[in-house]
Amino acid sequence: MKSKAIYLLVIILLLASLFAFNPLHLFPVEQKPEPPPLTKYDYYIIVDESSGSHLMYVPLVVNIGDEVLSEENKRYKVVKIEQNRAFARFIEDVNLEKYKKK
Repeated sequence: MKSKAIYLLVIILLLASLFAFNPLHLFPVEQKPEPPPLTKYDYYIIVDESSGSHLMYVPLVVNIGDEVLSEENKRYKVVKIEQNRAFARFIEDVNLEKYKKK
């Protein structure tokens, strides 16, 4: 009787250690598919979100959150990108006079 209890205890301890130290191999986790790679364009067109007018063309990669200062000293923030077209939202008029040195 004692030997059967010892064997049973050893088997239980082996199974417990197997689950404790190696759970991922027993129950594999499905991996998420990788997102398609982002296409990088030679240039981006930055467009005013509200009016649809072109603010500028830039030979740089544009990301959401980038800020733009237009020729009219208006500050915009990029909020959406579709292919090589970046849509920017108006934030404020910038007064450059306060930055001039006296």
